[in-house]
Amino acid sequence: MDGYNVLNAWPEVTFLKEEDLAHARDRLIAVLSEFRVLSGIRIILVFDAHQVKGGTEKREECEGIEVIFTREGESADQWIEKFVSQARGLQGEAIPVFVTTSDWLEQRIVSARGAYRVTPLELYRELQRLKAESEKYSREAFDRVPLDSRLSAQIKKTFENWRRSKI
Repeated sequence: MDGYNVLNAWPEVTFLKEEDLAHARDRLIAVLSEFRVLSGIRIILVFDAHQVKGGTEKREECEGIEVIFTREGESADQWIEKFVSQARGLQGEAIPVFVTTSDWLEQRIVSARGAYRVTPLELYRELQRLKAESEKYSREAFDRVPLDSRLSAQIKKTFENWRRSKI
């Protein structure tokens, strides 16, 4: 996933980048972590650092998301293309690879290499759908649990005393 493409497209985080880019990246990671939990998919988030003089590739795991900053001279697109080629070569057709980017040319390149392309807005809509589905399921599950099983023993005792009292 091209981190800056997503950062520039998602309403939840795009406004943050004007004030503090690091905070915007952290917020994006938090949102994607929620998506990872809801979808059950592995997420690799790649940020361009190709203009950082002397920069080496940096990898870290944040909230279950693999975050990569590219090395000097390597763009996120280049890193993603290399990863798709390697992943498809190792895994064949067994595990689908999805690439999120708003770059039309990059979408075509990764598609030609066997990956599926997803625009940042398509991914955002899928996140919203999964969140709504999860909230609906949680409400329905909560509603099926009897009220008395959610009350403490002290509260139950208080209610029972009120019920038995003569008013």
